[in-house]
Amino acid sequence: MNKNLFSKEKLQTFLLIVSIITVSLVGLYVLNLLAANIISGIGAAARSVLIPFFLAFFLSFIIGPLSHLIHNTLKIPKRTSIVLAIFIGFIALGGMFFLIASFFVSQILSIFQALLVYFEGSHQEAFIIELIQVIQAYFQDTHVTEIWEQISSEGVTIEKLMSYVGNVFVFISGTASNLFEAIFSIVLTPVFLYYLIKEKSLVFKSILKIFPQSIRTHVTELGIRSETVIGQYFRGQGLLMLITALYFGISLSILSLFVPGFILGFAIAFGLISGIMTIIPYIGAWISLAVPLIFLFTKHLELQVTQEGEMIFIIAIIVVLMIYLVEQLLEGSVIQPYVMNKQVHIHPLVVISSLIFFGGIFGFIGVLLAVPLAGLLRALFQYVGELNERKEKPAKKLPNPIE
Repeated sequence: MNKNLFSKEKLQTFLLIVSIITVSLVGLYVLNLLAANIISGIGAAARSVLIPFFLAFFLSFIIGPLSHLIHNTLKIPKRTSIVLAIFIGFIALGGMFFLIASFFVSQILSIFQALLVYFEGSHQEAFIIELIQVIQAYFQDTHVTEIWEQISSEGVTIEKLMSYVGNVFVFISGTASNLFEAIFSIVLTPVFLYYLIKEKSLVFKSILKIFPQSIRTHVTELGIRSETVIGQYFRGQGLLMLITALYFGISLSILSLFVPGFILGFAIAFGLISGIMTIIPYIGAWISLAVPLIFLFTKHLELQVTQEGEMIFIIAIIVVLMIYLVEQLLEGSVIQPYVMNKQVHIHPLVVISSLIFFGGIFGFIGVLLAVPLAGLLRALFQYVGELNERKEKPAKKLPNPIE
Protein backbone atom coordinates (compact mmCIF):
# COMPACT_ATOMS: atom_id res chain seq x y z
CA MET A 1 0.00 0.00 0.00
CA ASN A 2 1.23 3.47 -0.87
CA LYS A 3 2.10 5.28 2.35
CA ASN A 4 1.87 8.69 0.65
CA LEU A 5 -1.84 8.12 0.11
CA PHE A 6 -2.51 8.67 3.83
CA SER A 7 0.31 11.02 4.67
CA LYS A 8 0.01 13.47 7.55
CA GLU A 9 -0.05 16.51 5.26
CA LYS A 10 -2.87 15.11 3.12
CA LEU A 11 -4.94 14.18 6.15
CA GLN A 12 -4.50 17.66 7.59
CA THR A 13 -5.55 19.23 4.28
CA PHE A 14 -8.58 16.94 4.05
CA LEU A 15 -9.67 17.70 7.62
CA LEU A 16 -9.21 21.42 7.01
CA ILE A 17 -11.44 21.32 3.91
CA VAL A 18 -14.11 19.28 5.72
CA SER A 19 -14.01 21.70 8.67
CA ILE A 20 -14.37 24.74 6.44
CA ILE A 21 -17.34 23.19 4.58
CA THR A 22 -19.01 22.13 7.86
CA VAL A 23 -18.57 25.55 9.50
CA SER A 24 -19.85 27.27 6.36
CA LEU A 25 -22.98 25.09 6.21
CA VAL A 26 -23.68 25.61 9.92
CA GLY A 27 -23.15 29.34 9.52
CA LEU A 28 -25.56 29.51 6.61
CA TYR A 29 -28.14 27.53 8.59
CA VAL A 30 -27.83 29.83 11.61
CA LEU A 31 -27.97 32.89 9.37
CA ASN A 32 -31.14 31.54 7.76
CA LEU A 33 -32.70 31.04 11.21
CA LEU A 34 -31.78 34.53 12.40
CA ALA A 35 -32.56 36.50 9.28
CA ALA A 36 -34.87 34.33 7.17
CA ASN A 37 -37.25 37.18 6.31
CA ILE A 38 -34.41 39.53 5.39
CA ILE A 39 -32.72 36.92 3.20
CA SER A 40 -35.97 36.02 1.47
CA GLY A 41 -36.69 39.70 0.87
CA ILE A 42 -33.24 40.29 -0.60
CA GLY A 43 -33.63 37.16 -2.74
CA ALA A 44 -37.03 38.30 -4.04
CA ALA A 45 -35.65 41.76 -4.85
CA ALA A 46 -32.63 40.30 -6.63
CA ARG A 47 -34.85 37.87 -8.55
CA SER A 48 -37.16 40.67 -9.69
CA VAL A 49 -34.15 42.42 -11.28
CA LEU A 50 -32.20 39.39 -12.51
CA ILE A 51 -35.16 37.77 -14.30
CA PRO A 52 -35.84 40.70 -16.68
CA PHE A 53 -32.11 41.30 -17.15
CA PHE A 54 -31.33 37.71 -18.16
CA LEU A 55 -34.47 37.57 -20.29
CA ALA A 56 -33.50 40.79 -22.06
CA PHE A 57 -29.90 39.60 -22.44
CA PHE A 58 -30.91 36.42 -24.25
CA LEU A 59 -33.65 38.14 -26.27
CA SER A 60 -31.05 40.66 -27.49
CA PHE A 61 -29.50 37.88 -29.58
CA ILE A 62 -32.84 37.57 -31.43
CA ILE A 63 -34.20 41.13 -31.40
CA GLY A 64 -30.78 42.71 -32.06
CA PRO A 65 -30.31 41.23 -35.57
CA LEU A 66 -33.94 42.12 -36.36
CA SER A 67 -33.32 45.77 -35.40
CA HIS A 68 -30.17 45.85 -37.57
CA LEU A 69 -32.17 44.41 -40.48
CA ILE A 70 -34.90 47.03 -40.07
CA HIS A 71 -32.29 49.79 -39.75
CA ASN A 72 -30.43 48.75 -42.92
CA THR A 73 -33.56 48.01 -44.95
CA LEU A 74 -35.81 50.96 -44.08
CA LYS A 75 -32.96 53.44 -43.50
CA ILE A 76 -34.55 54.74 -40.30
CA PRO A 77 -32.73 55.93 -37.14
CA LYS A 78 -31.20 53.24 -34.98
CA ARG A 79 -33.34 54.10 -31.94
CA THR A 80 -36.53 53.83 -33.99
CA SER A 81 -35.45 50.51 -35.48
CA ILE A 82 -34.72 49.09 -31.99
CA VAL A 83 -38.11 50.20 -30.64
CA LEU A 84 -39.86 48.79 -33.70
CA ALA A 85 -37.99 45.47 -33.44
CA ILE A 86 -38.85 45.17 -29.72
CA PHE A 87 -42.50 45.93 -30.48
CA ILE A 88 -42.62 43.30 -33.25
CA GLY A 89 -40.87 40.73 -31.05
CA PHE A 90 -43.17 41.21 -28.06
CA ILE A 91 -46.27 41.19 -30.28
CA ALA A 92 -45.11 37.90 -31.78
CA LEU A 93 -44.34 36.34 -28.38
CA GLY A 94 -47.58 37.61 -26.84
CA GLY A 95 -49.62 36.41 -29.80
CA MET A 96 -47.97 32.99 -29.67
CA PHE A 97 -48.72 32.47 -25.96
CA PHE A 98 -52.25 33.85 -26.37
CA LEU A 99 -53.01 31.47 -29.24
CA ILE A 100 -51.66 28.44 -27.36
CA ALA A 101 -53.51 29.34 -24.15
CA SER A 102 -56.78 30.10 -25.97
CA PHE A 103 -56.51 26.82 -27.88
CA PHE A 104 -56.07 24.78 -24.71
CA VAL A 105 -58.97 26.58 -22.98
CA SER A 106 -61.29 26.16 -25.98
CA GLN A 107 -60.43 22.47 -26.34
CA ILE A 108 -60.94 21.78 -22.63
CA LEU A 109 -64.34 23.51 -22.80
CA SER A 110 -65.23 21.47 -25.89
CA ILE A 111 -64.26 18.24 -24.14
CA PHE A 112 -66.34 19.20 -21.11
CA GLN A 113 -69.37 20.04 -23.27
CA ALA A 114 -69.01 16.80 -25.22
CA LEU A 115 -68.83 14.84 -21.96
CA LEU A 116 -71.98 16.53 -20.66
CA VAL A 117 -73.85 15.66 -23.85
CA TYR A 118 -72.44 12.13 -23.86
CA PHE A 119 -73.48 11.41 -20.29
CA GLU A 120 -77.21 11.98 -20.74
CA GLY A 121 -80.01 11.10 -18.36
CA SER A 122 -78.97 8.91 -15.44
CA HIS A 123 -75.34 8.88 -16.62
CA GLN A 124 -75.19 12.67 -16.51
CA GLU A 125 -76.86 12.75 -13.09
CA ALA A 126 -74.41 10.15 -11.74
CA PHE A 127 -71.50 12.11 -13.19
CA ILE A 128 -72.67 15.34 -11.52
CA ILE A 129 -73.20 13.55 -8.18
CA GLU A 130 -69.71 12.09 -8.36
CA LEU A 131 -68.28 15.53 -9.21
CA ILE A 132 -70.05 17.04 -6.19
CA GLN A 133 -68.62 14.29 -3.99
CA VAL A 134 -65.11 15.02 -5.25
CA ILE A 135 -65.58 18.74 -4.47
CA GLN A 136 -66.91 17.96 -1.00
CA ALA A 137 -63.98 15.63 -0.32
CA TYR A 138 -61.59 18.39 -1.38
CA PHE A 139 -63.16 20.88 1.02
CA GLN A 140 -63.01 18.31 3.81
CA ASP A 141 -59.32 17.71 3.15
CA THR A 142 -58.63 21.45 3.30
CA HIS A 143 -60.62 21.75 6.57
CA VAL A 144 -62.92 24.38 5.07
CA THR A 145 -66.00 22.39 6.15
CA GLU A 146 -64.74 22.09 9.74
CA ILE A 147 -64.10 25.82 9.92
CA TRP A 148 -67.58 26.59 8.60
CA GLU A 149 -69.26 24.16 11.06
CA GLN A 150 -67.25 25.62 13.94
CA ILE A 151 -68.34 29.13 12.99
CA SER A 152 -71.98 28.02 12.68
CA SER A 153 -72.05 26.18 16.03
CA GLU A 154 -69.88 28.36 18.27
CA GLY A 155 -70.34 31.74 16.65
CA VAL A 156 -67.69 34.18 15.60
CA THR A 157 -65.28 35.58 18.16
CA ILE A 158 -62.87 38.45 17.70
CA GLU A 159 -59.87 36.10 17.88
CA LYS A 160 -61.26 33.74 15.25
CA LEU A 161 -62.31 36.59 13.00
CA MET A 162 -58.86 38.18 13.21
CA SER A 163 -57.24 34.81 12.48
CA TYR A 164 -59.40 34.28 9.39
CA VAL A 165 -58.81 37.85 8.22
CA GLY A 166 -55.07 37.39 8.77
CA ASN A 167 -55.00 34.22 6.66
CA VAL A 168 -56.95 35.94 3.90
CA PHE A 169 -54.62 38.93 4.07
CA VAL A 170 -51.53 36.69 3.79
CA PHE A 171 -53.02 34.96 0.75
CA ILE A 172 -53.97 38.26 -0.93
CA SER A 173 -50.59 39.86 -0.17
CA GLY A 174 -48.73 36.83 -1.57
CA THR A 175 -50.82 36.85 -4.74
CA ALA A 176 -50.39 40.62 -5.12
CA SER A 177 -46.63 40.29 -4.61
CA ASN A 178 -46.35 37.64 -7.33
CA LEU A 179 -48.54 39.73 -9.65
CA PHE A 180 -46.45 42.83 -8.98
CA GLU A 181 -43.24 40.90 -9.65
CA ALA A 182 -44.64 39.64 -12.98
CA ILE A 183 -45.74 43.15 -14.03
CA PHE A 184 -42.38 44.55 -12.92
CA SER A 185 -40.56 41.97 -15.07
CA ILE A 186 -42.79 42.68 -18.08
CA VAL A 187 -42.11 46.42 -17.80
CA LEU A 188 -38.37 46.15 -17.13
CA THR A 189 -37.57 43.57 -19.83
CA PRO A 190 -38.10 45.88 -22.86
CA VAL A 191 -36.20 48.66 -21.07
CA PHE A 192 -33.19 46.41 -20.43
CA LEU A 193 -33.52 45.04 -23.95
CA TYR A 194 -33.42 48.50 -25.53
CA TYR A 195 -30.19 49.50 -23.79
CA LEU A 196 -28.56 46.08 -24.28
CA ILE A 197 -29.12 46.40 -28.04
CA LYS A 198 -28.26 50.10 -28.29
CA GLU A 199 -25.29 50.25 -25.91
CA LYS A 200 -24.26 46.64 -25.25
CA SER A 201 -20.53 47.37 -25.26
CA LEU A 202 -20.95 50.37 -22.92
CA VAL A 203 -23.12 48.36 -20.52
CA PHE A 204 -20.63 45.51 -20.25
CA LYS A 205 -17.67 47.87 -19.98
CA SER A 206 -19.43 49.45 -17.00
CA ILE A 207 -20.03 46.02 -15.47
CA LEU A 208 -16.37 45.13 -16.11
CA LYS A 209 -15.23 48.06 -13.93
CA ILE A 210 -16.82 46.36 -10.91
CA PHE A 211 -14.22 43.58 -11.02
CA PRO A 212 -10.62 44.02 -9.82
CA GLN A 213 -8.04 44.99 -12.40
CA SER A 214 -6.21 41.68 -11.96
CA ILE A 215 -9.11 39.55 -13.27
CA ARG A 216 -10.61 41.87 -15.90
CA THR A 217 -8.75 40.03 -18.66
CA HIS A 218 -10.38 36.77 -17.63
CA VAL A 219 -13.83 38.38 -17.36
CA THR A 220 -13.45 39.87 -20.84
CA GLU A 221 -12.44 36.49 -22.28
CA LEU A 222 -15.41 34.84 -20.56
CA GLY A 223 -17.72 37.50 -22.00
CA ILE A 224 -16.44 36.89 -25.52
CA ARG A 225 -16.80 33.11 -25.17
CA SER A 226 -20.26 33.42 -23.64
CA GLU A 227 -21.45 35.64 -26.47
CA THR A 228 -20.10 33.13 -29.01
CA VAL A 229 -21.77 30.17 -27.30
CA ILE A 230 -25.13 31.92 -26.91
CA GLY A 231 -25.07 33.20 -30.49
CA GLN A 232 -24.36 29.72 -31.81
CA TYR A 233 -27.08 28.28 -29.57
CA PHE A 234 -29.75 30.62 -30.89
CA ARG A 235 -28.67 30.13 -34.51
CA GLY A 236 -28.75 26.36 -34.09
CA GLN A 237 -32.02 26.53 -32.15
CA GLY A 238 -33.61 28.71 -34.83
CA LEU A 239 -32.64 26.21 -37.53
CA LEU A 240 -33.93 23.35 -35.36
CA MET A 241 -37.25 25.17 -34.87
CA LEU A 242 -37.56 25.69 -38.63
CA ILE A 243 -36.85 22.03 -39.44
CA THR A 244 -39.28 20.82 -36.74
CA ALA A 245 -42.03 23.18 -37.88
CA LEU A 246 -41.64 22.10 -41.51
CA TYR A 247 -41.63 18.40 -40.59
CA PHE A 248 -44.79 18.56 -38.49
CA GLY A 249 -46.50 21.06 -40.78
CA ILE A 250 -46.04 18.85 -43.84
CA SER A 251 -46.80 15.54 -42.12
CA LEU A 252 -49.89 16.82 -40.30
CA SER A 253 -51.09 18.55 -43.48
CA ILE A 254 -50.96 15.21 -45.30
CA LEU A 255 -52.86 13.61 -42.40
CA SER A 256 -55.52 16.33 -42.52
CA LEU A 257 -56.47 15.22 -46.06
CA PHE A 258 -57.85 11.94 -44.66
CA VAL A 259 -59.43 13.16 -41.39
CA PRO A 260 -62.78 15.01 -41.49
CA GLY A 261 -62.80 18.30 -39.58
CA PHE A 262 -59.00 18.44 -39.49
CA ILE A 263 -58.51 21.44 -41.76
CA LEU A 264 -55.20 22.52 -43.28
CA GLY A 265 -55.01 25.64 -41.09
CA PHE A 266 -54.99 23.55 -37.91
CA ALA A 267 -52.22 21.32 -39.29
CA ILE A 268 -50.02 24.33 -40.11
CA ALA A 269 -50.74 25.89 -36.69
CA PHE A 270 -49.81 22.64 -34.92
CA GLY A 271 -46.57 22.51 -36.92
CA LEU A 272 -45.69 26.08 -35.89
CA ILE A 273 -46.46 25.33 -32.24
CA SER A 274 -44.26 22.22 -32.38
CA GLY A 275 -41.40 24.25 -33.83
CA ILE A 276 -41.72 26.99 -31.22
CA MET A 277 -41.96 24.51 -28.33
CA THR A 278 -38.54 23.04 -29.16
CA ILE A 279 -37.04 25.98 -27.27
CA ILE A 280 -38.19 24.26 -24.03
CA PRO A 281 -36.13 21.04 -23.68
CA TYR A 282 -38.11 17.83 -23.09
CA ILE A 283 -41.20 19.65 -21.74
CA GLY A 284 -41.82 21.41 -25.07
CA ALA A 285 -42.03 18.09 -26.93
CA TRP A 286 -44.82 16.90 -24.62
CA ILE A 287 -46.72 20.19 -24.98
CA SER A 288 -46.49 20.10 -28.79
CA LEU A 289 -47.68 16.46 -28.76
CA ALA A 290 -50.60 17.27 -26.44
CA VAL A 291 -51.99 19.99 -28.76
CA PRO A 292 -53.03 17.78 -31.73
CA LEU A 293 -53.97 14.89 -29.42
CA ILE A 294 -56.41 17.07 -27.46
CA PHE A 295 -57.87 18.38 -30.72
CA LEU A 296 -58.39 14.90 -32.19
CA PHE A 297 -59.75 13.53 -28.91
CA THR A 298 -62.29 16.38 -28.82
CA LYS A 299 -63.38 15.55 -32.36
CA HIS A 300 -63.69 11.89 -31.37
CA LEU A 301 -65.98 12.76 -28.45
CA GLU A 302 -68.11 14.99 -30.68
CA LEU A 303 -68.36 12.12 -33.17
CA GLN A 304 -69.47 9.75 -30.42
CA VAL A 305 -72.27 12.15 -29.51
CA THR A 306 -73.68 11.88 -33.05
CA GLN A 307 -73.79 8.06 -32.60
CA GLU A 308 -71.88 7.44 -35.82
CA GLY A 309 -69.28 5.41 -33.95
CA GLU A 310 -66.43 5.67 -36.47
CA MET A 311 -62.81 5.16 -35.36
CA ILE A 312 -61.20 7.62 -37.76
CA PHE A 313 -59.99 9.95 -34.99
CA ILE A 314 -58.57 7.10 -32.91
CA ILE A 315 -56.59 6.03 -35.98
CA ALA A 316 -55.50 9.65 -36.47
CA ILE A 317 -54.31 9.81 -32.84
CA ILE A 318 -52.20 6.69 -33.38
CA VAL A 319 -50.72 8.19 -36.57
CA VAL A 320 -49.88 11.43 -34.74
CA LEU A 321 -48.10 9.44 -32.02
CA MET A 322 -46.07 7.64 -34.70
CA ILE A 323 -45.21 10.96 -36.41
CA TYR A 324 -43.93 12.41 -33.13
CA LEU A 325 -42.01 9.22 -32.32
CA VAL A 326 -40.22 9.36 -35.68
CA GLU A 327 -39.41 13.05 -35.15
CA GLN A 328 -37.90 12.39 -31.72
CA LEU A 329 -35.73 9.60 -33.15
CA LEU A 330 -34.58 11.82 -36.03
CA GLU A 331 -33.95 14.79 -33.74
CA GLY A 332 -31.89 12.78 -31.28
CA SER A 333 -29.79 10.87 -33.81
CA VAL A 334 -29.53 13.18 -36.85
CA ILE A 335 -30.79 16.74 -36.34
CA GLN A 336 -29.28 17.57 -32.94
CA PRO A 337 -25.72 16.32 -33.65
CA TYR A 338 -25.49 18.08 -37.03
CA VAL A 339 -27.50 21.25 -36.46
CA MET A 340 -26.43 22.24 -32.94
CA ASN A 341 -22.77 23.23 -32.83
CA LYS A 342 -20.43 21.15 -30.67
CA GLN A 343 -19.69 24.19 -28.54
CA VAL A 344 -23.28 24.27 -27.28
CA HIS A 345 -23.78 20.51 -27.08
CA ILE A 346 -24.64 19.78 -23.46
CA HIS A 347 -25.16 16.41 -21.83
CA PRO A 348 -28.88 15.56 -21.23
CA LEU A 349 -28.22 15.10 -17.50
CA VAL A 350 -26.88 18.66 -17.32
CA VAL A 351 -29.92 19.94 -19.25
CA ILE A 352 -32.36 18.22 -16.86
CA SER A 353 -30.44 19.49 -13.83
CA SER A 354 -30.45 23.01 -15.30
CA LEU A 355 -34.22 22.83 -15.87
CA ILE A 356 -34.80 21.89 -12.22
CA PHE A 357 -32.23 24.31 -10.77
CA PHE A 358 -32.98 27.45 -12.81
CA GLY A 359 -36.70 26.67 -12.86
CA GLY A 360 -36.65 26.55 -9.05
CA ILE A 361 -34.86 29.91 -8.89
CA PHE A 362 -36.52 31.90 -11.69
CA GLY A 363 -39.73 29.92 -12.30
CA PHE A 364 -41.00 29.49 -15.86
CA ILE A 365 -38.45 31.99 -17.19
CA GLY A 366 -35.71 29.81 -15.72
CA VAL A 367 -37.08 26.81 -17.62
CA LEU A 368 -36.96 28.79 -20.87
CA LEU A 369 -33.41 30.00 -20.26
CA ALA A 370 -32.05 26.80 -18.69
CA VAL A 371 -30.08 25.63 -21.74
CA PRO A 372 -28.34 28.95 -22.57
CA LEU A 373 -27.56 29.47 -18.87
CA ALA A 374 -26.07 25.98 -18.79
CA GLY A 375 -24.07 26.97 -21.87
CA LEU A 376 -22.67 29.96 -19.95
CA LEU A 377 -21.64 27.72 -17.07
CA ARG A 378 -20.05 25.29 -19.51
CA ALA A 379 -18.00 28.10 -21.06
CA LEU A 380 -16.92 29.16 -17.56
CA PHE A 381 -15.82 25.66 -16.55
CA GLN A 382 -13.99 25.15 -19.84
CA TYR A 383 -12.06 28.39 -19.39
CA VAL A 384 -11.15 27.58 -15.78
CA GLY A 385 -10.00 24.14 -16.91
CA GLU A 386 -7.79 25.69 -19.61
CA LEU A 387 -6.23 28.03 -17.03
CA ASN A 388 -5.48 25.12 -14.72
CA GLU A 389 -3.88 23.19 -17.59
CA ARG A 390 -1.66 26.16 -18.38
CA LYS A 391 -0.53 26.38 -14.77
CA GLU A 392 0.18 22.65 -14.53
CA LYS A 393 2.05 22.49 -17.84
CA PRO A 394 5.80 22.82 -17.13
CA ALA A 395 7.60 25.61 -18.89
CA LYS A 396 9.86 24.59 -21.74
CA LYS A 397 13.53 24.65 -20.79
CA LEU A 398 15.39 27.02 -23.08
CA PRO A 399 18.74 25.77 -24.48
CA ASN A 400 21.83 27.23 -22.88
CA PRO A 401 23.74 29.17 -25.55
CA ILE A 402 27.04 28.68 -23.70
CA GLU A 403 26.87 24.87 -23.87
